[in-house]
Amino acid sequence: MPKPFHSKKFDTRVCIFVKDPEADFRKQIADLDIPCVAEVIGFDRLKRDFHQFKDKRQLLKDFDFFLADIRIYKMLPDMLGKEFYSKKAFPCPIKVHGFDSADQLKSQLNSACESAYFMQGNGPNYSIKIGRASQDAKDIAKNCEGALGQILGYTCCWDMIDFTQISQISVRVGDSMELPVYNHLSAADLDAYMESK
Repeated sequence: MPKPFHSKKFDTRVCIFVKDPEADFRKQIADLDIPCVAEVIGFDRLKRDFHQFKDKRQLLKDFDFFLADIRIYKMLPDMLGKEFYSKKAFPCPIKVHGFDSADQLKSQLNSACESAYFMQGNGPNYSIKIGRASQDAKDIAKNCEGALGQILGYTCCWDMIDFTQISQISVRVGDSMELPVYNHLSAADLDAYMESK
């Protein structure tokens, strides 16, 4: 995000799930300046200490979002269960191994912590969090512009969704009504609207 809303300034707490041994990764990042990473949990500890529903629910409450070592990412749905996925608290996969220097790992983790995560669902509507109500309006506008460029590029390129198929782009705060930023009416929609006049 051009103006991060997950950051030290906002007391963001990030948990990262890593491939064992957990202690090795902790040593790797011990002296690095990564302010948002509040907890590192190895796969074995996740399996051992967070197998009950109440433990997973508490884990969800304790952190703002989750990152996951790409090497264990596909094993997490079974471990985390429906509680995580029904609340759309998907851990974001990230590469945390094979870097030439500690600075590269630090940059990777800090960049991931300051990003917004877009998870495309199966339905026709998609959403992404782009800021906080406490942020300056200009900062939110910059985040909106940056996020739209990435999301439209992704959906149009990888999912073969033609731009003319995008009917509406809106902004909203919490449970407020949507404020349309872009509307596209098809020829059939226009004809129906003119007939209703």
